[in-house]
Amino acid sequence: MTAVDETPTGDRSPTMDFDVYVHDSMDGSNAAWDALRERCPVVWSPLNGGHWTVAGYDDVATVFRDWETFSSERTDPERSSVSIGAAKMPLLIPEEIDPPRWKPLRRVLAEILSPNAVERLRPRVEHWVTHTIDQFIERGEAELAHDLSVPVPSLVTMEWLGWPAEEAASAASVFHDMAKFPGGTPEHAAGAARFQWLMGEVSKQLVARRNHPRDDALTAIARYEVDGELLPQEIAEAIVFMTIGGGVDTTTALTSAALVHLGLHPGDRQRLIDDPGLIDSATEEFLRYYPPARTHARTVTTDTEFGGCPMHAGDRVLVSEVAANRDPAAFPDPDSFDLERFPNRHVSFGVGIHRCPGSHLARLEFKTSIREVLRRLPDFVLDVDGVVEYPNWSVIGGWGSIPVTFTPGPRS
Repeated sequence: MTAVDETPTGDRSPTMDFDVYVHDSMDGSNAAWDALRERCPVVWSPLNGGHWTVAGYDDVATVFRDWETFSSERTDPERSSVSIGAAKMPLLIPEEIDPPRWKPLRRVLAEILSPNAVERLRPRVEHWVTHTIDQFIERGEAELAHDLSVPVPSLVTMEWLGWPAEEAASAASVFHDMAKFPGGTPEHAAGAARFQWLMGEVSKQLVARRNHPRDDALTAIARYEVDGELLPQEIAEAIVFMTIGGGVDTTTALTSAALVHLGLHPGDRQRLIDDPGLIDSATEEFLRYYPPARTHARTVTTDTEFGGCPMHAGDRVLVSEVAANRDPAAFPDPDSFDLERFPNRHVSFGVGIHRCPGSHLARLEFKTSIREVLRRLPDFVLDVDGVVEYPNWSVIGGWGSIPVTFTPGPRS
């Protein structure tokens, strides 16, 4: 990252060569965002196609809320609007649309992921967490990313959708498999191939539900009506794709972050064991300190001035949840992890109309997983040398490997 340049680029100023894609570790990414926020919270970067970067808490929250000025809509159908310089991805709905089209399509997920609807899923979440831990509890060793963080949200989400049970874990884990391997490797290529397979399967499952409805979320989406008409097939596919991608690897990333943290900070682990009631405030602090979705992008719709900077219609804007969550203007002593932090107005689920519709389910899966780990393998020892982070910390942060040992226990 170079020094701030007050010389306008065109009429965009100040400028800095900030590349969100170069960081291959959480610490490196965090440090870069902290430095950017402290030196110039709103700045133009000519890299990755050129974009504004927004890092301060208040500014990030404003961009999230002001969808009329900072749009989520795609301006290039070949590229996702939620990240900077990203390759072609399937449309994410309702993430990549704004009002008035947004409201009826957001309602699809708002209804089937409401707090009451998620509470009805609690027995299944508890079942899958118990089942997953049972698979390794007798061995006295596990790789917790592969053995717990990935399968729990995958199995819960895919069962809720109504996906064929024999394909559930394999289908949902494709997102994690692509994130944990660097681009250009055979493993990443294999994940990309499975990704294409998954998209085809989404289409097949929705067609099947329209013809033969069941009591599952795929049917609810496939047969949802707006103004008396069923959702177009491509819209239904986009909603299911976002549900799988948004509901699986982000929860995986959060759970993995907590497991690594508790392995490195036994004092925090013991406090949660001694006082299980701390799990609620601890969950919000894990979300603040380790936001699974680290950045989002928007497009400026009209010429405006923001943060003292001249923005023009069509400019891209990259906002950073991780930088906002570490802003000392919003969080006292933000670099410290505080199990009892209150208030904790983090932006890890977003703010405004595009706030994550799956946040209630994510919290339930996370709390259930962490509670059971602390109850059933409270003495787990993290193999620090074997921990592997994702190779890129631009959009999603997570861990590819979390090896641990512990005192073996009985299946439940």
